[in-house]
This record gives sequence, C-alpha cells and structure tokens, in this order.
Amino acid sequence: MLNIILPIILITLVLFFIFILLIKNKILKLEKIILNNFKEKNNLIPSIFEVTKEHFTKHKEIFNELLILKNKNFWENSYFKNLNEKSRTYKLIHKELDFILRVASKHHKLEKDPKFTLIKENIISKSEIIWNNIIKYKSIINKFNKLILLKNLTVIWLLIPIKKINNI
Repeated sequence: MLNIILPIILITLVLFFIFILLIKNKILKLEKIILNNFKEKNNLIPSIFEVTKEHFTKHKEIFNELLILKNKNFWENSYFKNLNEKSRTYKLIHKELDFILRVASKHHKLEKDPKFTLIKENIISKSEIIWNNIIKYKSIINKFNKLILLKNLTVIWLLIPIKKINNI
C-alpha cells in the first residue's frame, strides 16, 4: 500500500511545484509586457509636448511635473527592474498625462489638430492595454499567492524558497 501512495504523493508534489514555477514565469512575462507598454506610452510624451507647444500659454508650467516624472522614470530604469518598484512613478505619470489631456480638451483648435488627435488616441489605447494587462496581472498574482499558501501548509515545501509576490 505504501509503495503505491508514496509515488503518487511525490508525483503530485513535483507537478504542484512545476505548476507554481510556470505561474511565476507567466507573472514575469506579463510584468515585462506591462513595463514595455508603459515605456511605449511614456515615449509619446515628447510628441504631445511638441504638438501642444503652440496652443498652451503656460506650456512649461503645465508640462513641468510630467517632464520631471519622465526624467525620474528614466533613472529608475537602471535601478528598478520589476513592476512593483516602478508602479508609483507610472501612476503619477498617468495622472499628469490625464491632466494634460483634460487641459488640451479645452482648446478647440488643438482638438482639431490631426497630430494631437493621433497622439491622444495612442495614449488612450496604450492606457487601455495597460489596464487590461494589470487586471490579468493582479488575478494571476492572487492565484499564485494562494498556491504559495497551500504550498506552505506542508513541512517539506517550506524548505523550497518561493515567496509571495506583492500586488501593485
């Protein structure tokens, strides 16, 4: 009887461990995708800066905070590698871009400019893609963390160092 149960338990534990590693790998890939989407969105900042130059009277004051955040993001790229460490800056950049788009919507000539419209649509579409990926990311992390809790219920699995991942 023990000859049958022991191999089944071992196979189950190995499959469980492989499943956890696959989910962890999926989380890392999704993190990279989200970071790339953020970079693509942030690369649109100079374009919107140039297009709105003629239309805003206090152009430098409006863009000041956003340019500071973009500069901060540039320096963070060399220090921080994962999404949780960079998410605060990305949230602030998103809020500043949202503010600039709201200010721009008050300028009717700017709203009719095809360059501005294209940039605005690109920013909005990137934001939607990022939001959808973040929703996926959060749900996968929740599943992963539940599996880690389940893993930690057994004494043997406490020896394998896989930690919970903090949600953004």
